[in-house]
Amino acid sequence: MNLFPYFSKKPIPLTILAGPFRGSRLILNPASSKRKLLGIYEHVLNPWLNQVIPQIQVVWDVGANDGYFTYGCAHAIKRHQHDVYIIAFEPGIAEQPALSVPAAWSQYADIHFEFIPLFVGATSDEKTITLDKAYDEHPSLHGKPSLIKVDVEGSEVEVLKGAASLLGEPHNWVVEVHGDHLLEPVLDFFAKANRTVDVHPPQPHWLLGSESRTIKTSWVTTRSH
Repeated sequence: MNLFPYFSKKPIPLTILAGPFRGSRLILNPASSKRKLLGIYEHVLNPWLNQVIPQIQVVWDVGANDGYFTYGCAHAIKRHQHDVYIIAFEPGIAEQPALSVPAAWSQYADIHFEFIPLFVGATSDEKTITLDKAYDEHPSLHGKPSLIKVDVEGSEVEVLKGAASLLGEPHNWVVEVHGDHLLEPVLDFFAKANRTVDVHPPQPHWLLGSESRTIKTSWVTTRSH
């Protein structure tokens, strides 16, 4: 294996080496993505992802950013399912074109990708869409086991306000909660939808220690019905 690319200081195509997303390939800067490349980024979620991924056909990636979750899930789910659908929301995709580039690679040839350059929030307009509206616009995906991931840097409540109908569906959710002050409001949405959830507080990795975060982050994941 050629390890030289992993010492680059600029974004290049790289393969995730371990973890639930091992084998997936996307464009990353190894200088700032070591945990992602080693499969230990947000490692507290790895056991949950390993349990959920074999059941999933559709991913709604709200806040796709560099595509780590987008392509990680695409590759991992493909090991278990023939049909894989990935819908990624990223309003800054025009400034980050590398997000959509890997979708054209041969590794992902049989996977259906859709990139939506909009914010996700409580209402829909020319710049924002609700998850319920996006879901309604994809009737062919209804009934397919889905994973909804929300990572929106503090706008979690706005996203969940626009997902009242989708919260009632038996899909799997993972919501990154930015700050303890948002944890109770996020949990309340799932309680009202009669969904059982687990809260995963941050934990230092045994080798690399704690991830650098500007605000305390935790994760809320649903349990299957």
